[in-house]
Amino acid sequence: MEETRLSCLKATKSPFVLEGLHSPVKWWGWCREAFEAARALDRPVLVDVGAVWCHWCHVMDETTYSDPEVASFINEHFIPIKVDRDERPDVDRRLQEMAQLVSGQSGWPLTVFTTPGGEVIWAATYLPPRDMGRAPGMLTALKAVLEAYRERRSDIAKFAEELRSEVAAWHSPAPGEPERGIQLELLAALASGFDAEYGGFGGAPKFPPITQLELLLTRYFYDGVGLYRRMAEATLDAMALGGVYDHLLGGFFRYSTDRMWLIPHYEKLLIDNAELLAIYAEAYAIFGKPLYLRTARGITAWFDEFMRRPGGGYHASQDADVEGEEGGYYRWALDELKEAAGDLWPLAVEHFGLLDVEWPEGKATLRVARPAEGPEAEELYRRLVEARRRRRPPRVDATVYSGWSCAAARGELLSARLAGAGNWRHAVDTVDFVMAHMWDGARLAHGWRDGAAVGKAVVEDYGYCILAALEAYGRTGALKYVDWGLGLADALVAGHLGDGGFKDVEEADPVVAAPHYPFLDTPNFSGNSVAAISLVLLSSATGRRDLREAAGRALSALFGKLRRVGPSAAGLALAVDLYLMEPPRTVVVGDAPELAEAALSAYRPWHLAVPVSGGEWPYPEQSIKAMLRGPRPAAYVCAGLACSMPLTEPERLKKNIQEFRREAYRL
Repeated sequence: MEETRLSCLKATKSPFVLEGLHSPVKWWGWCREAFEAARALDRPVLVDVGAVWCHWCHVMDETTYSDPEVASFINEHFIPIKVDRDERPDVDRRLQEMAQLVSGQSGWPLTVFTTPGGEVIWAATYLPPRDMGRAPGMLTALKAVLEAYRERRSDIAKFAEELRSEVAAWHSPAPGEPERGIQLELLAALASGFDAEYGGFGGAPKFPPITQLELLLTRYFYDGVGLYRRMAEATLDAMALGGVYDHLLGGFFRYSTDRMWLIPHYEKLLIDNAELLAIYAEAYAIFGKPLYLRTARGITAWFDEFMRRPGGGYHASQDADVEGEEGGYYRWALDELKEAAGDLWPLAVEHFGLLDVEWPEGKATLRVARPAEGPEAEELYRRLVEARRRRRPPRVDATVYSGWSCAAARGELLSARLAGAGNWRHAVDTVDFVMAHMWDGARLAHGWRDGAAVGKAVVEDYGYCILAALEAYGRTGALKYVDWGLGLADALVAGHLGDGGFKDVEEADPVVAAPHYPFLDTPNFSGNSVAAISLVLLSSATGRRDLREAAGRALSALFGKLRRVGPSAAGLALAVDLYLMEPPRTVVVGDAPELAEAALSAYRPWHLAVPVSGGEWPYPEQSIKAMLRGPRPAAYVCAGLACSMPLTEPERLKKNIQEFRREAYRL
């Protein structure tokens, strides 16, 4: 059995899971054999779900699971399994959902106890080795679970059936007729929860509200409501100036622990920064604020230094910890800052507001309290960057996840054309890399690690890669990207569309087999929202109306849930609007580089650039075929089921992209 356990543990090659090789706990990976061993030995299962970037996951490994008494008890009475939430989002989602129902807790590390058949007995997040005050420790939990498993199995079975029924009800279809007015309901809810003092919505902790910001920017563009602008700008400003953004080397941390965006948890995830890059580029295109351009450039600078894989692809994440200290790479004792700043210390105190806050453990996280420009400010930043680079940086998970890398490629392509910030060539190389190494012609892989594809794609992997393919096509005019997008779309619809929307995976894991239709933002776009958006945009470009209809089936199945949960599914509301209103697109026919560049650089929400340099259009869209019979070169702006007359002047084209049938998109 030991050989089987080690084989299972090593099969994923996940850096988080492989940490189990050095633990006194005899970990398994997530595999069928682990549950078979639990049945054979008649033991309950302990599942530890975490990630390599997660600070408290490391703490739990270093304290709880390294405690000799805890490890001995687990090894004697349980089958322990480690799961990487980045590598197995399908398993993580199901266990997080059940944990929330069982204990009202979710997050990472996630601690779940199950039967050998996968029925949840109890769940929690971080557990110290022993009781702390009124909070139970791991030893207490282990003994209670073991007692329940041995003496109250009928109660566990009854509870498991109730839990299954509740999960099934949550994921059953909630049909409704999609309508655009749902956006007004979400906007009203956002206004009521808006933090006018510090930006964002609600209280601590605060995650960057990615989909809500996208909704606010879209609606402000079309409707011009000042409140939408105030909510968007206040939030974008607060995040970009706060400690949740790395002011020295760029990129956003996962979230802020406080209401003020001041003290983050210090992990950086590719997917968060990919989506925020697109958001800040769009905000710069609308508002023209230098802060937003600097922030977009900071994200791409972080990509440059830490996240780009040579030849295409982006690494997955950067850890929060260095040598066991959370944020040790980013935080500063005041005497360290004073030494690094030298004679510019008074400027540092004023600019970063160093004496305004009682810093945790006496270590400051840099934020912009008061603006500073000019040579002295530049020199201050140069000195601090130099000091930072002398420190050991947090490790990077070099795994390439198809969806996250495609989201980053899309973000860079969008940012490059709207804000001049982004390496669009690396983005196109990424699309080529994913297409060549993670797509077998029928199915997409979820990840790439150690020279091989790993895992099956989840629904958002397909959606992000379709969006990246459309952006790569808009930049290059190469039809291979449209063809790949169509191949992805066909696989997405055939493998993932079900009665309740798009399922996260084609075939659910046999242990946690309940169908899952992700529609809540996390705060990233949900699987259903990104899938529906990508299909609607691809349908608009190619004329494949069946793809739009597939998106409509998913949105109709989920619309009742959207109405119930409101801003928590803002991404789905954006998808509904794109489905009901034909997405704007600009078709450039003939060899017209200036017109093509104008089509790329003009901003309109979800606008597609469709360059057609050849004499034929191999897809069903009839309007493009008609354009090819007209004057060339020329550009046509299409919006709201109508297209403009042919345009030949780049500046006039830009104006038309922004204004043509704009009123049709107002609420």
